[in-house]
Amino acid sequence: MKKIFLTIAFLTSFVSAAYAQVSMGLTASLANLDTALSDDIDNNGTTDTTKDVSNDVVFGSIFIERELGNGVTVGLDFIPFEAEFESRSTTQTSRTDGTTDTSGTNKGTADVSNHLTLYVQPTKELDDGSKLFATLGYVKADVESLVQSVSSTNKTVEQTLEGFKIGVGTKRNIGANGIFKLELSRTDYDDISATTSNSTKVTADIDATVLSLSVGRSF
Repeated sequence: MKKIFLTIAFLTSFVSAAYAQVSMGLTASLANLDTALSDDIDNNGTTDTTKDVSNDVVFGSIFIERELGNGVTVGLDFIPFEAEFESRSTTQTSRTDGTTDTSGTNKGTADVSNHLTLYVQPTKELDDGSKLFATLGYVKADVESLVQSVSSTNKTVEQTLEGFKIGVGTKRNIGANGIFKLELSRTDYDDISATTSNSTKVTADIDATVLSLSVGRSF
């Protein structure tokens, strides 16, 4: 329900404020992805193993935003290409016929595409002309998970990834129409999971801490 309200509020603000200033630009981001992995070997609802992993991802995005007349900015941020959010592997020995041990590598990847963020930014202008802002956003993306297991067949699962973003940042005008933004944010994604043919369910809970630098132009 919160997602619906946020989306409606964003679209209403963006469409109705025809008089407001619009900005467009590019964003470069460095993300630290913290992933809590859990395995349910027989898919009976009981967690058998857990592991926390972390990796860094660099990506670019395109943004368009509108400054309203009440100190609030609404915007869209879109990653126009596929990004690998997670890739993990481990060596395992499995006995498939009761007598012979087979060694191999278990591997899981999560590729994200069509990553879209709708955001609202309450803004406060400072005496030196710069602005401080807070960010509240709703995130949605397509994710394709590939699970490769030595003891089962490979499986590809396509899902929708959703989450919420919060952040803080600063914005400054550059020249007549340029803008510069620096933001630190945190995105909490919903869990994604995949189940192999031998009924092992793997679940990943991904959180992203992101430092972003944006440059753009106002119209």
